[in-house]
Amino acid sequence: MRIKSLIKIFIAAASIYLLSKYDFLDFSYLLKLDILLSIQIIGTIIIIIFLGSLKWHYLIKNQNQDITYKATIESYYLGYALNYILFGIAGDVIKTIYLIKNRDNKVGISMSVVIDRLIGLFSMFILIMICLPKIFFIDESLFSFKISIFENLLIYYPLLFFILVLIFILFRKILNSRRVNKAILLYFYKYKNKTFRFLAKIIKVLFSYRKSTKYLLYNLIIAIALQIIIGYSIFLICSYILQDDLGYLINLISSLVVQIVSVIPLSPGNIGVGEAAFSQVMYLLNNNILLQYATVYFVFRIFNMICSVPGVIIYYLVIKKRET
Repeated sequence: MRIKSLIKIFIAAASIYLLSKYDFLDFSYLLKLDILLSIQIIGTIIIIIFLGSLKWHYLIKNQNQDITYKATIESYYLGYALNYILFGIAGDVIKTIYLIKNRDNKVGISMSVVIDRLIGLFSMFILIMICLPKIFFIDESLFSFKISIFENLLIYYPLLFFILVLIFILFRKILNSRRVNKAILLYFYKYKNKTFRFLAKIIKVLFSYRKSTKYLLYNLIIAIALQIIIGYSIFLICSYILQDDLGYLINLISSLVVQIVSVIPLSPGNIGVGEAAFSQVMYLLNNNILLQYATVYFVFRIFNMICSVPGVIIYYLVIKKRET
């Protein structure tokens, strides 16, 4: 086992141990969960899986029209399951390999996974920008200086909407410019570095959407809807475990921060690190009141793992067997 993997496992184990030791994480809640709550959370996770696969399918359609939504959801669920259960396995890689087998335009399909992730990050940025005034009103001490625009929502939100529309129009113009396309690709291809070559592939595939920018927009809209649903799932768990309505917005913001932090894999599946980050953000947004916030995110993780078990079983008993 590589030293890097051992370090990540140590970080995960140490994080879970410390959270449990100082009573931020209580495993006993896993045995106390209400059946109705469990059904609600599993239901929302199923919706998340279906919407997530639909989001990705819009990008795939532009790369290969022959791929059906059924094939996309099978591949997406496989990657989703492996990401949650087998922490060391790259779910995105396996779901891509599963989908591109015997397909045309393998590079385009593969790069659609990266573009899907990038759009997902952009959707989080948009939601954080939407929530910024609310964060300011929750706790002004989070900002080192007074931001007057947050106090005038009639100016802030139209301005934000205008900026987002402007970004979309500008992005569409760039995609439709063959001159810009050629200039960017020539710049990246002149370097032999693997990172630059990888970026060149992403950009090349991205420019293939110049006549189908609607698919990118659909992907973004669904990505925003997914984050809202994820935030709602965590809010339901939080209200049950803490026996207090801390508000949907706080849970949504904390969930967004955790997912952004998870871009850097500090531990396998960012287990422990995600719970610690969620706990810290919830603490800051809830007037510095210490509660078992980490338990909330851990329970959400466990539900996702339960929903992922069938995918892992299918992978090892059917797909891996077929390959051998």
